Amino acid sequence: MSGAAPPSLPDGRRVLAGMGLMLACCLIFAVMNACFRAAMQEGLPVPLVPFARGVFTSLVMLPWLLRHGTGALATRRPGAHIARCATGSASFILSMFALLWLPLADAVAILHAKPLWALPLAFLLLGEKVGWDRAIAAAVGFAGVLVIVDPAGGLADAPTLGLMAALAGGACGAGVLVAVKALSSTEPPARVVAWYAICSVLIWGPVSAFVWQTPTQTAILLLIAGSACAMAGDFLASWSARRTPVGLLAPIEYVQIPAAAMIGLVAFGESPGWSLLWGTLIMVAATLYLAHRSRARP
Repeated sequence: MSGAAPPSLPDGRRVLAGMGLMLACCLIFAVMNACFRAAMQEGLPVPLVPFARGVFTSLVMLPWLLRHGTGALATRRPGAHIARCATGSASFILSMFALLWLPLADAVAILHAKPLWALPLAFLLLGEKVGWDRAIAAAVGFAGVLVIVDPAGGLADAPTLGLMAALAGGACGAGVLVAVKALSSTEPPARVVAWYAICSVLIWGPVSAFVWQTPTQTAILLLIAGSACAMAGDFLASWSARRTPVGLLAPIEYVQIPAAAMIGLVAFGESPGWSLLWGTLIMVAATLYLAHRSRARP
């Protein structure tokens, strides 16, 4: 059907709608990160976080599955779903370790190196045209990330494993963006979310059983809140990918950094420096330029 996939050159309104959905997704994920970090600081074993997220999402998706039957999970692209689940699972667990071992804003900033990988991956795997203006805007946005992180200062005493987890998590996160975009041309968002939820339960269930320890009531509440945010963010990410190219969505995720800094200040007593302001201004400028260019394209 002609309406099954987004047009190759989406109009400005469609692109901006996708960017708005991604903006909401990023803000929700910032809250999710804070909830999961607080739960882990309460003593919750790290593998229980992706397992609980998968269980929660599966339960919420159960009415949809019962209404449509198991046929709703049927797909001609199991390989693409497996790739999305694999990259998503790796990105999520690495992100959790980074959030646990690094200051919140620093962890989120390093995780957002993903546009450096998302742009070439979108070009190589999806055949998207990534113009010089978008590539430069993404690079400028990442320069803003570096300003916020301030490697020579703020992270001088950061654990090496935390830094490695954040960098690897960002690379895997770029794979998620590309996989979701590839699936969005034929797969409804509900199916993409359901596949990932079920795979999360199957992957992390045995690991969670091995490292199990009874969580506190506070940890359970934080886990539920974070899982709800994760599910909402997954849907928003899928909906945005159906409207906007990956190369245009990636820089918007920088918004999570100032959001994480504000949450870190309020919830964890981590004071951001002036570098946060300057880095955020650079990222906002890059995103506004991308939005302007998307409307200027025919």
